[in-house]
Amino acid sequence: MHLTRRHALGALGALTLAGLAPDVARADGFAGVIGAAIDAAGGFRVGAIDGALGEAEGAPAPVRLHALCPRPDGREAVAVARRPGDLALVLDGRATRVRAVFRATEGRRFSGHGVYRDGGRLFLTTEIDAGTGEGVIVARDVAGGYAAASEFRSSGVGPHELVAAGRLIAVANGAKEPKSDPGVAALETTRTRSNLVMLDPGGGAVDRTAELDDDLASLSLRHLATTPDGGVLVAAQDTEAGVRDRPLVARLDGARLKWLDEDLAVTSRFAGYVGSLAVDRSGRFAAASSPKGGVVAAFDLADDAALGVVAIADVCGLAVDAEAGRFIATTGLGEVLRLAVHEGGVAVIERRSGPLRWDNHLASLPPA
Repeated sequence: MHLTRRHALGALGALTLAGLAPDVARADGFAGVIGAAIDAAGGFRVGAIDGALGEAEGAPAPVRLHALCPRPDGREAVAVARRPGDLALVLDGRATRVRAVFRATEGRRFSGHGVYRDGGRLFLTTEIDAGTGEGVIVARDVAGGYAAASEFRSSGVGPHELVAAGRLIAVANGAKEPKSDPGVAALETTRTRSNLVMLDPGGGAVDRTAELDDDLASLSLRHLATTPDGGVLVAAQDTEAGVRDRPLVARLDGARLKWLDEDLAVTSRFAGYVGSLAVDRSGRFAAASSPKGGVVAAFDLADDAALGVVAIADVCGLAVDAEAGRFIATTGLGEVLRLAVHEGGVAVIERRSGPLRWDNHLASLPPA
Protein backbone atom coordinates (compact mmCIF):
# COMPACT_ATOMS: atom_id res chain seq x y z
CA MET A 1 0.00 0.00 0.00
CA HIS A 2 1.41 3.37 -0.97
CA LEU A 3 1.71 5.66 2.04
CA THR A 4 2.81 9.21 1.34
CA ARG A 5 2.53 11.06 4.65
CA ARG A 6 5.79 12.02 6.34
CA HIS A 7 6.63 9.21 8.74
CA ALA A 8 7.84 10.22 12.19
CA LEU A 9 9.65 7.59 14.21
CA GLY A 10 7.77 6.69 17.40
CA ALA A 11 9.70 5.76 20.52
CA LEU A 12 9.32 2.27 21.92
CA GLY A 13 7.23 2.17 25.06
CA ALA A 14 3.93 1.38 26.71
CA LEU A 15 0.60 2.79 25.67
CA THR A 16 -2.80 1.87 27.05
CA LEU A 17 -5.26 0.57 24.50
CA ALA A 18 -7.96 2.84 25.83
CA GLY A 19 -11.54 1.99 25.04
CA LEU A 20 -10.86 -1.41 23.49
CA ALA A 21 -10.67 -3.88 26.37
CA PRO A 22 -14.29 -3.62 27.61
CA ASP A 23 -15.76 -4.26 24.16
CA VAL A 24 -13.37 -6.78 22.74
CA ALA A 25 -14.38 -10.02 24.46
CA ARG A 26 -17.83 -10.91 23.11
CA ALA A 27 -20.06 -13.89 23.58
CA ASP A 28 -19.40 -14.96 19.99
CA GLY A 29 -15.69 -15.28 20.74
CA PHE A 30 -14.61 -12.27 18.66
CA ALA A 31 -11.61 -10.81 20.49
CA GLY A 32 -10.70 -7.97 18.15
CA VAL A 33 -8.27 -7.26 15.34
CA ILE A 34 -4.80 -5.70 15.30
CA GLY A 35 -2.75 -4.27 12.46
CA ALA A 36 0.05 -1.90 11.55
CA ALA A 37 -0.91 1.74 11.07
CA ILE A 38 0.25 5.34 10.90
CA ASP A 39 -1.15 7.73 13.49
CA ALA A 40 -2.31 11.33 13.10
CA ALA A 41 1.18 12.62 13.89
CA GLY A 42 2.74 10.47 11.18
CA GLY A 43 4.27 7.90 13.55
CA PHE A 44 4.34 4.18 12.98
CA ARG A 45 2.41 2.06 15.47
CA VAL A 46 0.03 -0.81 16.04
CA GLY A 47 -3.71 -0.20 15.95
CA ALA A 48 -6.62 -2.25 17.26
CA ILE A 49 -10.25 -2.64 16.20
CA ASP A 50 -13.11 -3.91 18.35
CA GLY A 51 -16.38 -5.59 17.40
CA ALA A 52 -18.14 -2.25 16.94
CA LEU A 53 -15.38 -1.11 14.53
CA GLY A 54 -14.02 1.24 17.17
CA GLU A 55 -10.27 1.77 16.87
CA ALA A 56 -7.55 2.45 19.44
CA GLU A 57 -3.83 3.12 19.31
CA GLY A 58 -1.46 0.41 20.47
CA ALA A 59 2.30 0.25 20.81
CA PRO A 60 4.40 2.76 18.85
CA ALA A 61 7.07 1.36 16.52
CA PRO A 62 10.43 2.69 15.27
CA VAL A 63 9.89 1.38 11.73
CA ARG A 64 7.05 0.67 9.35
CA LEU A 65 5.53 -2.69 10.22
CA HIS A 66 3.91 -5.15 7.86
CA ALA A 67 2.07 -8.14 9.36
CA LEU A 68 1.30 -9.04 12.96
CA CYS A 69 0.92 -12.56 14.35
CA PRO A 70 -0.69 -13.20 17.76
CA ARG A 71 0.51 -16.22 19.73
CA PRO A 72 -2.18 -18.93 19.98
CA ASP A 73 -2.50 -18.50 23.77
CA GLY A 74 -3.00 -14.75 23.36
CA ARG A 75 -0.09 -13.82 25.63
CA GLU A 76 2.12 -12.22 22.99
CA ALA A 77 2.16 -11.07 19.39
CA VAL A 78 4.98 -10.45 16.94
CA ALA A 79 5.06 -7.54 14.50
CA VAL A 80 7.52 -7.97 11.64
CA ALA A 81 8.97 -5.01 9.79
CA ARG A 82 8.11 -4.40 6.17
CA ARG A 83 10.71 -5.82 3.81
CA PRO A 84 13.57 -5.20 3.49
CA GLY A 85 13.59 -4.52 7.24
CA ASP A 86 15.53 -6.66 9.69
CA LEU A 87 13.60 -5.85 12.89
CA ALA A 88 10.68 -7.60 14.62
CA LEU A 89 8.86 -6.46 17.75
CA VAL A 90 7.58 -8.78 20.47
CA LEU A 91 4.40 -7.24 21.89
CA ASP A 92 2.17 -8.04 24.83
CA GLY A 93 -1.02 -9.96 24.05
CA ARG A 94 -3.10 -6.82 23.43
CA ALA A 95 -0.32 -5.16 21.37
CA THR A 96 -0.15 -2.20 23.76
CA ARG A 97 3.55 -2.30 24.56
CA VAL A 98 6.83 -3.64 23.21
CA ARG A 99 8.41 -6.35 25.35
CA ALA A 100 11.45 -7.14 23.24
CA VAL A 101 12.93 -6.97 19.77
CA PHE A 102 14.79 -9.45 17.60
CA ARG A 103 16.51 -9.14 14.25
CA ALA A 104 16.92 -11.11 11.07
CA THR A 105 20.00 -13.26 10.65
CA GLU A 106 23.02 -11.21 9.57
CA GLY A 107 23.04 -10.66 5.83
CA ARG A 108 19.32 -11.35 5.50
CA ARG A 109 16.11 -9.36 5.46
CA PHE A 110 12.66 -10.11 6.79
CA SER A 111 9.77 -10.17 4.34
CA GLY A 112 7.17 -8.93 6.80
CA HIS A 113 5.56 -12.21 7.91
CA GLY A 114 5.88 -14.97 10.48
CA VAL A 115 3.83 -17.74 12.09
CA TYR A 116 3.76 -19.58 15.42
CA ARG A 117 4.10 -23.38 15.49
CA ASP A 118 4.01 -26.13 18.09
CA GLY A 119 1.39 -24.38 20.19
CA GLY A 120 3.41 -21.18 20.30
CA ARG A 121 6.71 -22.78 21.29
CA LEU A 122 8.36 -21.76 18.01
CA PHE A 123 8.02 -18.71 15.80
CA LEU A 124 8.93 -19.14 12.12
CA THR A 125 10.08 -16.22 9.98
CA THR A 126 10.72 -15.95 6.25
CA GLU A 127 14.11 -14.41 5.54
CA ILE A 128 15.71 -13.37 2.27
CA ASP A 129 19.45 -13.46 1.59
CA ALA A 130 20.22 -9.83 0.74
CA GLY A 131 22.88 -10.82 -1.78
CA THR A 132 21.26 -13.72 -3.64
CA GLY A 133 17.55 -13.52 -2.85
CA GLU A 134 17.50 -17.15 -1.68
CA GLY A 135 14.85 -17.90 0.93
CA VAL A 136 15.32 -19.34 4.39
CA ILE A 137 12.79 -20.29 7.08
CA VAL A 138 14.18 -19.61 10.55
CA ALA A 139 12.61 -21.37 13.55
CA ARG A 140 12.94 -19.24 16.71
CA ASP A 141 12.69 -20.40 20.30
CA VAL A 142 9.97 -18.28 21.92
CA ALA A 143 10.99 -19.12 25.50
CA GLY A 144 14.57 -18.34 24.59
CA GLY A 145 13.84 -14.77 23.56
CA TYR A 146 13.06 -15.66 19.94
CA ALA A 147 16.65 -16.72 19.33
CA ALA A 148 17.21 -18.71 16.14
CA ALA A 149 17.06 -22.43 16.95
CA SER A 150 17.21 -23.96 13.47
CA GLU A 151 16.67 -23.09 9.84
CA PHE A 152 15.98 -24.63 6.45
CA ARG A 153 15.57 -23.52 2.85
CA SER A 154 12.25 -22.16 1.67
CA SER A 155 12.74 -24.05 -1.63
CA GLY A 156 12.51 -20.84 -3.59
CA VAL A 157 13.61 -17.25 -3.98
CA GLY A 158 12.18 -14.23 -2.21
CA PRO A 159 9.79 -15.95 0.23
CA HIS A 160 7.00 -13.68 1.45
CA GLU A 161 4.17 -15.09 3.59
CA LEU A 162 4.06 -18.45 5.34
CA VAL A 163 1.12 -20.04 7.16
CA ALA A 164 0.44 -23.18 9.15
CA ALA A 165 -1.49 -25.78 7.16
CA GLY A 166 -2.12 -28.84 9.31
CA ARG A 167 1.13 -30.70 9.91
CA LEU A 168 2.84 -28.66 7.18
CA ILE A 169 3.59 -25.03 6.47
CA ALA A 170 2.77 -23.29 3.20
CA VAL A 171 5.31 -20.79 1.85
CA ALA A 172 4.75 -18.34 -0.99
CA ASN A 173 8.12 -17.84 -2.64
CA GLY A 174 7.52 -14.57 -4.44
CA ALA A 175 10.79 -14.58 -6.45
CA LYS A 176 10.31 -11.37 -8.44
CA GLU A 177 10.23 -8.08 -6.53
CA PRO A 178 7.03 -6.12 -7.23
CA LYS A 179 8.61 -2.92 -5.94
CA SER A 180 12.06 -1.36 -6.19
CA ASP A 181 12.05 1.18 -3.36
CA PRO A 182 13.54 0.12 -1.08
CA GLY A 183 13.09 -3.53 -2.04
CA VAL A 184 15.70 -6.29 -2.12
CA ALA A 185 18.04 -5.63 -5.03
CA ALA A 186 18.70 -9.31 -5.79
CA LEU A 187 14.99 -9.84 -6.49
CA GLU A 188 14.77 -7.11 -9.10
CA THR A 189 16.81 -9.09 -11.62
CA THR A 190 16.08 -12.71 -10.75
CA ARG A 191 14.74 -15.00 -13.48
CA THR A 192 13.60 -17.58 -10.96
CA ARG A 193 9.89 -18.34 -11.13
CA SER A 194 7.62 -17.89 -8.13
CA ASN A 195 6.14 -21.00 -6.47
CA LEU A 196 3.96 -22.20 -3.60
CA VAL A 197 5.61 -24.93 -1.57
CA MET A 198 4.38 -27.15 1.24
CA LEU A 199 7.14 -27.95 3.73
CA ASP A 200 7.60 -30.07 6.83
CA PRO A 201 8.36 -27.50 9.55
CA GLY A 202 10.51 -30.04 11.37
CA GLY A 203 13.34 -29.75 8.88
CA GLY A 204 12.11 -28.33 5.59
CA ALA A 205 11.42 -31.53 3.66
CA VAL A 206 9.35 -30.66 0.58
CA ASP A 207 5.92 -32.27 0.53
CA ARG A 208 4.91 -30.73 -2.81
CA THR A 209 5.51 -27.67 -4.96
CA ALA A 210 3.07 -25.82 -7.20
CA GLU A 211 4.78 -24.01 -10.07
CA LEU A 212 3.52 -21.25 -12.32
CA ASP A 213 2.74 -21.99 -15.96
CA ASP A 214 4.77 -20.24 -18.66
CA ASP A 215 2.07 -17.69 -19.44
CA LEU A 216 1.95 -16.66 -15.77
CA ALA A 217 5.71 -16.34 -15.25
CA SER A 218 5.46 -12.63 -14.42
CA LEU A 219 3.36 -13.32 -11.31
CA SER A 220 4.79 -13.09 -7.80
CA LEU A 221 2.92 -15.37 -5.37
CA ARG A 222 2.85 -13.50 -2.07
CA HIS A 223 -0.09 -13.87 0.30
CA LEU A 224 -1.83 -16.90 1.76
CA ALA A 225 -4.97 -17.95 3.60
CA THR A 226 -6.17 -21.31 4.86
CA THR A 227 -9.60 -22.90 5.05
CA PRO A 228 -10.96 -24.78 8.08
CA ASP A 229 -10.42 -28.11 6.30
CA GLY A 230 -6.72 -27.40 5.72
CA GLY A 231 -6.94 -25.98 2.19
CA VAL A 232 -4.57 -23.24 1.05
CA LEU A 233 -5.33 -20.16 -1.06
CA VAL A 234 -2.67 -17.94 -2.57
CA ALA A 235 -2.78 -14.43 -4.02
CA ALA A 236 -0.37 -12.92 -6.53
CA GLN A 237 0.90 -9.61 -7.80
CA ASP A 238 1.83 -9.14 -11.45
CA THR A 239 5.31 -7.69 -11.92
CA GLU A 240 4.56 -6.78 -15.55
CA ALA A 241 3.28 -3.21 -15.44
CA GLY A 242 -0.15 -2.42 -16.83
CA VAL A 243 -1.30 -6.04 -17.25
CA ARG A 244 -4.78 -6.94 -16.01
CA ASP A 245 -5.59 -10.15 -17.87
CA ARG A 246 -3.94 -12.73 -15.62
CA PRO A 247 -5.70 -14.51 -12.74
CA LEU A 248 -4.36 -13.56 -9.30
CA VAL A 249 -6.14 -15.80 -6.75
CA ALA A 250 -5.74 -19.58 -6.69
CA ARG A 251 -6.47 -22.66 -4.63
CA LEU A 252 -3.78 -25.28 -4.07
CA ASP A 253 -5.07 -28.46 -5.70
CA GLY A 254 -2.60 -31.26 -5.08
CA ALA A 255 0.61 -29.98 -6.63
CA ARG A 256 -1.01 -27.48 -8.97
CA LEU A 257 -2.72 -24.11 -8.73
CA LYS A 258 -6.41 -23.98 -9.60
CA TRP A 259 -7.15 -20.37 -10.47
CA LEU A 260 -10.35 -18.74 -9.30
CA ASP A 261 -12.22 -16.48 -11.72
CA GLU A 262 -10.38 -17.69 -14.82
CA ASP A 263 -12.70 -15.67 -17.05
CA LEU A 264 -11.45 -12.52 -15.25
CA ALA A 265 -14.93 -11.28 -14.37
CA VAL A 266 -13.58 -9.57 -11.24
CA THR A 267 -9.82 -10.14 -11.50
CA SER A 268 -9.38 -7.35 -14.05
CA ARG A 269 -10.45 -4.93 -11.31
CA PHE A 270 -7.38 -5.80 -9.21
CA ALA A 271 -5.03 -3.73 -11.42
CA GLY A 272 -2.54 -6.60 -11.27
CA TYR A 273 -2.19 -6.48 -7.49
CA VAL A 274 -3.75 -8.39 -4.58
CA GLY A 275 -2.59 -7.10 -1.21
CA SER A 276 -4.40 -9.34 1.27
CA LEU A 277 -6.47 -12.50 1.39
CA ALA A 278 -8.89 -13.95 3.97
CA VAL A 279 -11.36 -16.82 4.38
CA ASP A 280 -14.52 -16.41 6.47
CA ARG A 281 -15.37 -18.49 9.56
CA SER A 282 -17.53 -20.94 7.61
CA GLY A 283 -14.74 -21.66 5.12
CA ARG A 284 -17.08 -21.05 2.22
CA PHE A 285 -16.24 -17.47 1.24
CA ALA A 286 -12.94 -15.78 0.47
CA ALA A 287 -12.13 -12.10 0.09
CA ALA A 288 -9.18 -10.52 -1.73
CA SER A 289 -8.23 -6.85 -1.57
CA SER A 290 -6.43 -4.56 -3.99
CA PRO A 291 -5.32 -1.10 -2.88
CA LYS A 292 -4.20 -0.35 -6.43
CA GLY A 293 -7.55 -1.34 -7.91
CA GLY A 294 -9.48 0.07 -4.95
CA VAL A 295 -11.65 -3.04 -4.60
CA VAL A 296 -12.41 -6.09 -2.50
CA ALA A 297 -13.50 -9.13 -4.49
CA ALA A 298 -15.42 -12.07 -3.04
CA PHE A 299 -15.31 -15.73 -4.07
CA ASP A 300 -17.50 -18.73 -3.29
CA LEU A 301 -15.15 -21.61 -2.47
CA ALA A 302 -17.97 -24.12 -2.91
CA ASP A 303 -17.54 -23.78 -6.67
CA ASP A 304 -14.59 -21.34 -6.94
CA ALA A 305 -16.85 -18.74 -8.54
CA ALA A 306 -16.33 -15.00 -8.32
CA LEU A 307 -19.28 -13.35 -6.57
CA GLY A 308 -18.52 -9.71 -7.23
CA VAL A 309 -16.52 -6.69 -6.12
CA VAL A 310 -17.09 -3.65 -3.96
CA ALA A 311 -15.19 -0.40 -4.57
CA ILE A 312 -13.22 0.92 -1.56
CA ALA A 313 -10.44 3.43 -2.11
CA ASP A 314 -6.97 2.30 -0.94
CA VAL A 315 -8.30 -0.84 0.77
CA CYS A 316 -5.87 -3.57 1.79
CA GLY A 317 -6.26 -4.97 5.32
CA LEU A 318 -8.65 -7.93 5.68
CA ALA A 319 -9.63 -10.02 8.69
CA VAL A 320 -12.28 -12.57 9.56
CA ASP A 321 -15.28 -11.18 11.44
CA ALA A 322 -17.39 -13.00 14.05
CA GLU A 323 -20.14 -14.23 11.73
CA ALA A 324 -19.99 -16.43 8.67
CA GLY A 325 -19.79 -14.38 5.48
CA ARG A 326 -18.41 -11.33 7.31
CA PHE A 327 -15.05 -9.61 6.98
CA ILE A 328 -13.40 -6.52 8.45
CA ALA A 329 -11.44 -4.34 6.03
CA THR A 330 -9.22 -1.28 6.51
CA THR A 331 -7.82 1.42 4.26
CA GLY A 332 -4.81 3.69 4.07
CA LEU A 333 -7.23 6.60 4.21
CA GLY A 334 -8.44 5.81 7.72
CA GLU A 335 -11.59 3.78 7.14
CA VAL A 336 -12.65 0.61 8.98
CA LEU A 337 -15.41 -1.35 7.26
CA ARG A 338 -17.54 -4.44 7.77
CA LEU A 339 -18.27 -6.46 4.62
CA ALA A 340 -21.01 -9.01 4.04
CA VAL A 341 -20.58 -11.78 1.46
CA HIS A 342 -23.26 -14.19 0.26
CA GLU A 343 -24.23 -15.99 -2.92
CA GLY A 344 -25.49 -12.74 -4.42
CA GLY A 345 -22.30 -10.73 -4.00
CA VAL A 346 -20.42 -8.53 -1.56
CA ALA A 347 -21.38 -5.24 0.10
CA VAL A 348 -20.21 -2.78 2.73
CA ILE A 349 -22.70 -2.94 5.62
CA GLU A 350 -20.92 -0.72 8.14
CA ARG A 351 -18.08 1.80 8.05
CA ARG A 352 -16.27 4.20 10.33
CA SER A 353 -13.48 6.71 9.89
CA GLY A 354 -10.72 7.45 12.38
CA PRO A 355 -7.26 8.98 12.73
CA LEU A 356 -5.31 5.77 12.06
CA ARG A 357 -4.22 5.14 8.47
CA TRP A 358 -4.01 1.37 8.15
CA ASP A 359 -1.23 -0.59 6.48
CA ASN A 360 -1.47 -3.81 4.47
CA HIS A 361 -2.52 -6.52 6.93
CA LEU A 362 -4.81 -7.31 9.85
CA ALA A 363 -4.66 -10.19 12.34
CA SER A 364 -7.43 -11.59 14.53
CA LEU A 365 -6.71 -11.84 18.25
CA PRO A 366 -7.29 -15.25 19.87
CA PRO A 367 -10.49 -15.51 21.94
CA ALA A 368 -9.95 -14.65 25.60
